[in-house]
Amino acid sequence: MSKLKHSILALVSAAAICGATSASAASFELWNGSAWVNSGSVTFTGPTTASYIGNSLPCTANFSVSVSGGVAVVTGASFTGSSACNGIVASNFNWGMTPGAAGGYTGANPPFTGAPTLTGPLSSVSISGIRIFLPAPLNVTCPSTTGSGTINGVLESSGSGSNRFVFKGALGPCSVQTQNGGGLSPSTPVRVI
Repeated sequence: MSKLKHSILALVSAAAICGATSASAASFELWNGSAWVNSGSVTFTGPTTASYIGNSLPCTANFSVSVSGGVAVVTGASFTGSSACNGIVASNFNWGMTPGAAGGYTGANPPFTGAPTLTGPLSSVSISGIRIFLPAPLNVTCPSTTGSGTINGVLESSGSGSNRFVFKGALGPCSVQTQNGGGLSPSTPVRVI
């Protein structure tokens, strides 16, 4: 009986180790023109909207992303399209950019109302640590002057479609999302493995 207990314990331990290893393996890769690499930089650009108490501010967002060893962080963000967009101030960098499992997104497609229908394989991606100031006439920091928030999105892996990243989320009293039918496109192909 003692040998049976030890055998079962060894099997359970091995299964737990294997499960933990496979669950944490997702990472980003960039195409450098001749091969997929796990380090480099990329800029995601596209139409976004920030809203506060029913007031919407449509802009073009530019997220600068650095990838090192498959781990991505947003190192800067800027917004253009109007004087109000130019006045948006993003802070609290670096924002963490965390991938879900490669091809692991199995939710609705389109992921939310107004998002385009995406071409798989798809991966969930979250961006955390976000803080933005929306200028006049809104004059509000989202989610707050000292806090930070997270948005969740979905990435089309390169080669599957246009490699768009779409997102929608709440940052305290504000909401942010990619504009209807649009998404952020990377300056170089990106995938989650």
